[in-house]
Parts: sequence; structure tokens; C-alpha cells
Amino acid sequence: MSNLNIEKLLEQKRINSILYDDPFLKAGLISKLVQDVEIDILYLDLDLLYSGYMVSSAFPSKENVTLFQPTAESLGKVLTEILVKASVSQTLIIVDSLNGLFNLLNRKKEVGKIVTSIIMLLTSIAQITNSYVVVASMVRYKKEEGWIMSPTGKRLIETKNSKQILLEHDNEGMVIKLLADSSKFLLQAESIPL
Repeated sequence: MSNLNIEKLLEQKRINSILYDDPFLKAGLISKLVQDVEIDILYLDLDLLYSGYMVSSAFPSKENVTLFQPTAESLGKVLTEILVKASVSQTLIIVDSLNGLFNLLNRKKEVGKIVTSIIMLLTSIAQITNSYVVVASMVRYKKEEGWIMSPTGKRLIETKNSKQILLEHDNEGMVIKLLADSSKFLLQAESIPL
């Protein structure tokens, strides 16, 4: 296991899927990303965990972060704003979390297609500006189905254009496992701003 170089974690023009079973692992990793990244960050906070940390001043605020907390009614307007901003310069788009997006749209018909379309649209814009898209999902592993969202049991968005990154606990901090090649990196506990 090698020590993590945070800049090698993400890939441009792809869906960087952050998979976790403990929301505090996800919050720690994303707070580290936000702390380290200098480009503009468009943060779509759908589970409000990150927003809660911001309000409580557990995370320092940064000028390059635009935080969105959409409702079902305002989601279209928020997505338009994100797409416009992401189309003019390189950004980091964080969708936190896919589970929250499903919950927000749960009354819509064919919610799975809508969610997939939103993520693909964000990824398409990212390709134009060499941007990054990070999509966090609370998951569990089922032998017959692979990784599925927890607790809903819905399938993850899996494309050849995605990179799956699994977060796990470790005595020394957080283990970040790249599922494509099983390589592991350690994010030391003292470097996690949580």
C-alpha cells in the first residue's frame, strides 16, 4: 500500500465514482479534495452532510467553492447554473450523493433514467473543459449483483467512462482502493480535515 497522492486520485473527462459504506469516510475524502483543489468547485450537496460541516465551521470555507443545496423544485435551475459555469472553464463538479439525487427525484417516473441523464450531461460538459466529475454513492456489495446503492438496492451508473474508487477504514487513516486494478493508497488520518 502506498501513500496517496491526491492529484492522482481523479481523472479528467470521466466519472470518478466514490463508493463508501460510512458517510464519514466520504466526508473526509471530499473535504480533503476541496482543501487541495485550486480550480473552481461546483458542489451539489444532496445529502447536506458537507453543508452541515460548513455551517458548524468544522470545514473552512474556500472562495473557489460554490455550494448548491437543491430541492426537487430548484434542481433544474441549479443544474443549468452548474452546466453554464462548467462549460466556460475547468472545474471540479462534485455530486454528493447519487443516493441523495435518487431520493430528491423519487416521485418522478423513470427516476433511474433521469439520474443517469444528469450524470452523463455533467460528464459531457467536463469533457469539453477537461474538468473533473466526482459522484459519491453509499454502497454495499452483493455477490450476485456487485456494488449496489445502499439502502435502496439501485444499480450504480457504470460505464466504460467511469473510475470506481472504494473507501475503507484503516488504523492509520483511510484506504482508497481503485477497483479496476485493486491498487490501494493510504490517506493518513492527520491529513484528513475532519
